[in-house]
Amino acid sequence: MPHMLQNAQRAAAEALESLPDESSRRMLLSLGGVAALALLSNRAEAQSQYPPGHEVSVTWHSPLNRLIRRITFGINVTEQSIAGQLGFQGYLERQLSPETINDADTDRVVAGRWPKMAWTEAQLYDDPDGWDQYLQLVYSTVFRSFYSRRLLHERMVEFWTDHFNVSSEKVGISILTSYIQKNIRRHAMGTFGDLLKSTAHSAAMLNFLDNDQNSANQPNINYSRELHELHSMGTDGGYSGKDLHEAALVLSGWTWSSSPYSYNRGRFKFEVDDHAAGSKTVMGQTYAEDGQNEGERMLAFIASHPSTARFITKKLCRFFLGDDFANKVWSDAQSVFLASGGDVRSVLRVILTPNNLMASNARYKKPYHLLMSAMRSAKTRVYDFGPLLWGPLGEAGHVPFGWEPPDGYPDRFEFWAPSQLPRLNTAFRLAGNFMNGVVTDVEATFGSDRTPNGVLQAILRAFFGNEMGAADRSALYAYLTQATITDERLRGAVALAIASPSFQWY
Repeated sequence: MPHMLQNAQRAAAEALESLPDESSRRMLLSLGGVAALALLSNRAEAQSQYPPGHEVSVTWHSPLNRLIRRITFGINVTEQSIAGQLGFQGYLERQLSPETINDADTDRVVAGRWPKMAWTEAQLYDDPDGWDQYLQLVYSTVFRSFYSRRLLHERMVEFWTDHFNVSSEKVGISILTSYIQKNIRRHAMGTFGDLLKSTAHSAAMLNFLDNDQNSANQPNINYSRELHELHSMGTDGGYSGKDLHEAALVLSGWTWSSSPYSYNRGRFKFEVDDHAAGSKTVMGQTYAEDGQNEGERMLAFIASHPSTARFITKKLCRFFLGDDFANKVWSDAQSVFLASGGDVRSVLRVILTPNNLMASNARYKKPYHLLMSAMRSAKTRVYDFGPLLWGPLGEAGHVPFGWEPPDGYPDRFEFWAPSQLPRLNTAFRLAGNFMNGVVTDVEATFGSDRTPNGVLQAILRAFFGNEMGAADRSALYAYLTQATITDERLRGAVALAIASPSFQWY
């Protein structure tokens, strides 16, 4: 216990120093007591002593709850109710078929508040207000993550956005907006081949990886290299440096229209004069001179290659199951990928089974996931998305579309674990209503029964599906029994629940 308290006091002191405003600091001080410090200590202990996921995975017993956690941005009472009625397979099939889910309310809000998301490439390209377009893209993305009923689709949009990452710092906002809306979103639950082809034809990808500078006279292999290494086959996909050079020649002339006077501005075009003449050979495949069709054939070959099946399914297994998944799961996913023509839904059915999920370790929430899940569980209402961007997400370094290298935001515990203080800030700000335009009505949601057990049960249902870790639950209950549960103390309990290890992992 002395070691535990020392860690807790250190964590609390650091949190006090880092919180951005006086109201946040007062709230942390008001928590007080050994129990509150124990929750912070448990959090530090979990992240320093145990292998990722070990300390919380053993407290989760419901396959259905685990499915909700993995395919959505956070468990809440609403999704538990829907999933409870449909059962595991019924709920999974519902989310695998987003086109069957009525999400008209979400679409209506996006269309009304962020209309540029429906603009054509030319309209986006002509837009003189790039900052407004950027905000519309980011705000609408956050809104969909938070409010949409098509939750697995939003998770797959997140996955593919990182997998096929494009930096707005280089390409500019107009073609990035088009890329996310028309390439990533449109194909997120389709086939990998369609998605790969769509990104290869996008102005954003062609510009980001310099294929618009790739010509017969001056070959540029940047896109060819990332197409193989990051987008499809992985670094051990069986290709050589010569293959990458030849693939660049196959794709020479693939560019986009940047002229403000072109009817095709912001879209793909093929420049026959920049295309390398003659036949090319890539990974044993010969492409006779055939203009743009050479690249189309090569993309189809890459999308259906066993190395691509191995690389993509491993990444999907890791995204949903964590690092320690069985080789048979991976092998089965590869077989289905190849047999189905890279159908994403078919592959996910193989990965997302009760046995696979329950055998997997817990995953550490990235800052964006943590914020979305906290708001969803707490029934937060958002009237202004700016404070979320410049507050919790900005401080944690996880604003959507903010990663500049082509590999996308890391999905590793080791990368995000050092940023503990922004995560504490997220908990205190949400529970204490310290962000303008972001309202969490803790009193209405969790305060109808102000007894310690009543508050505890309300928090357990909303945030944890009644599966909070035993140590965290005991510490939170002890905190609730130390004094009369005022509004401030109720908000403190919610903040501590969000800050606990049981909520930081999923």
